[in-house]
Amino acid sequence: MLRHFVRQLDLQAKISLVLVAVILPTFAIVTIAESQITGPMLEEEIRQMGIHSGKSLAAEIDSSRLLSQSNPTPAVEAAIQEVLYSQPDIVRIDVVAKDPLTGTPRLVASTVEEDPASPVPVFPIVESVTSEFRRDEGEVGVWEISVPIEHRSRDARAPKKLTGTVHVLVSTKLVARIVGSLWKTKALAACLSVVSLIVLLSYFLRKTISNDRLLKRAETQNLQLSEQLHEAHRQLLLTEKFAVMGQLTASFAHELGTPLNAIGGHLQLLKEDLPAELKNNSEERFAVIDGQLSKIASIVKGFLQSTAKPVSQKQLVDINRLIEKTLPIVMPRIDSLHVHVQKNFDSNLGPLRLVPMDMEQILLNLMTNSLDSLKAKLSKEENRGARVSERIEISTRLIQDHGQWAEITVWDSGLGITKNDLKNVFRPFFTTKRAGEGTGLGLAICSQIVHKYRGSLTLDSKEGFWTRAVIRLPYEGATS
Repeated sequence: MLRHFVRQLDLQAKISLVLVAVILPTFAIVTIAESQITGPMLEEEIRQMGIHSGKSLAAEIDSSRLLSQSNPTPAVEAAIQEVLYSQPDIVRIDVVAKDPLTGTPRLVASTVEEDPASPVPVFPIVESVTSEFRRDEGEVGVWEISVPIEHRSRDARAPKKLTGTVHVLVSTKLVARIVGSLWKTKALAACLSVVSLIVLLSYFLRKTISNDRLLKRAETQNLQLSEQLHEAHRQLLLTEKFAVMGQLTASFAHELGTPLNAIGGHLQLLKEDLPAELKNNSEERFAVIDGQLSKIASIVKGFLQSTAKPVSQKQLVDINRLIEKTLPIVMPRIDSLHVHVQKNFDSNLGPLRLVPMDMEQILLNLMTNSLDSLKAKLSKEENRGARVSERIEISTRLIQDHGQWAEITVWDSGLGITKNDLKNVFRPFFTTKRAGEGTGLGLAICSQIVHKYRGSLTLDSKEGFWTRAVIRLPYEGATS
């Protein structure tokens, strides 16, 4: 569960968590280690201060011969008060004098007034400085120090005379306060360090993330520009190829027209040279030959018109009449395949403002694709021994869909297109036909032309049954 929670955090939160997890334990370890060193050192300083105070008091008592007085208590208490003023950590001082006759210790002065009902505390006479660490009833550490009071004779060779003991009780409460203050200070410093690092890290992270976003945005823009450049390059190649194809088509149509004219002329001469009887018997055959020659001449003329330099200016074009004008170009293929063409034109559809050759090019491409699909289907049906009449439907209508649109539909009952191929049909050089039967440019060029008029070209199909191409052009915009 904890791992799942950590995974959900963002980068900044994860880094902050790591900082807390590293700095706080390190702070705790360092502080504990320091307290183990600092505490004993301060306690030793307190002990040395207690010893020094005891020695100073013992020296003062000996030098002033306070214990030799008949009533030494007031003088000793005054000396004790001076020591207490200078050393506030001393909680108790007792001065014990040695009875010169019996040698027993006698309490001379103390900073603590004992309860008369309580027994008088007994402090031993010590010959050297002693110290012992213990804890009082409040669990506060204290040093219990005993310092001998020695009388020094003027004769350096004479032995020292032990006259009493100074008993000092020094509290280490100050040490606990200092260590506690250190803990608080370091805890505050650790928290401030963590907060400062998080703030600084957040600032630099935001800068880094911002720079990274700018870099990614620049990379995206570079990719888009590269794609646009490649697309422009592809379009240029397409234009060049289309221009070459147009030139080749024009040359082919021109070269084909010359022998056609010769055939027509010789056929006319042949008809004139034939005797009347043969002419009457062959009239029907001559009519068929004339009709086919006329169709071929119409096709050649259509090729020449389609490859001529298109009119660059828009003009009002009757779509229904334009379709009627374009159909004869592909009529020979329609007749040879025995395909039925059904036309459903909307008589209320007014003229559109466009370049006529643009629409002719689109219609020729769509009808050519339909005829190729029908031809492939008819071939399959003939192989199976079946013969079904296929058809092409061309319709126009005016529709209302977030504005007025002129809709042109070309439907065929051909083989259809697979779902996978349907996603790629508008890509340049993509074709479902066999090698040598298609360039893969027709639909790509049609889509570009339609988009030039702010329209749309969509393709729908059911594999093995039908294909429908729908062109939508803005009606009001086109006529304005």
